[in-house]
Amino acid sequence: MHRIAKAGKTLALLVILAMVAIGAGLVIARYMGDRDTVGPVVLNPETPIPQPFPTEPPPVTPAKGPARGLDLPPPSQAWTNPVDPADSLPWEQRLDKILLEGGEPNDKSDMLTNLMQAAPAEAQVEVAQHLINMTQDDHYDGVAALLTNANTQAAVATVLMNDLLNRHNNLKLPMLLAIARNEDHPLKDQARDMLELFLQADYTNNWDQWAGAVDAWLQQNQ
Repeated sequence: MHRIAKAGKTLALLVILAMVAIGAGLVIARYMGDRDTVGPVVLNPETPIPQPFPTEPPPVTPAKGPARGLDLPPPSQAWTNPVDPADSLPWEQRLDKILLEGGEPNDKSDMLTNLMQAAPAEAQVEVAQHLINMTQDDHYDGVAALLTNANTQAAVATVLMNDLLNRHNNLKLPMLLAIARNEDHPLKDQARDMLELFLQADYTNNWDQWAGAVDAWLQQNQ
């Protein structure tokens, strides 16, 4: 009896193992069968298809205008020379300002020369009288330009000419020569008469001889 019971247990154990093996085989067979019958993958139409990377970067298209919301500085404007507020004053006030304020005489001479161009004709004689008082021999260019200009009114030129006769000979004689040879100058005859007085000669319209005589006279009368 004991042997029969032991044989029964053994048989039951073998049956269980056989059933387990059969079940495992079915699972493996199902798994292998599923692998052989895998169907195609269906993509969602809304899913973007990845594109291959380009071999070169796409060209950059320049923007046609500034981006919205971007504050750009305004275009630069041409610089203009600001007008001195003193230049907008009436000529009388400008004259008083030049004469009463401090400063070097040559600086005042430059300011008076500029004022001559802005003052009315009837005021230019008064300005010219102050101008000659402020102008030194080594700063005579502004006055020389006015005196040799044929368009300077005769009354102003006369004031400047009378002052010239009191200047140094090295300044006076070349200026007289420049005025005398200018056919359009209103004081050309007076300038030529003064040259004859100094040089004790008359070279008529031979201005090269006049110039040579002036140079020789200055060398002899240093």
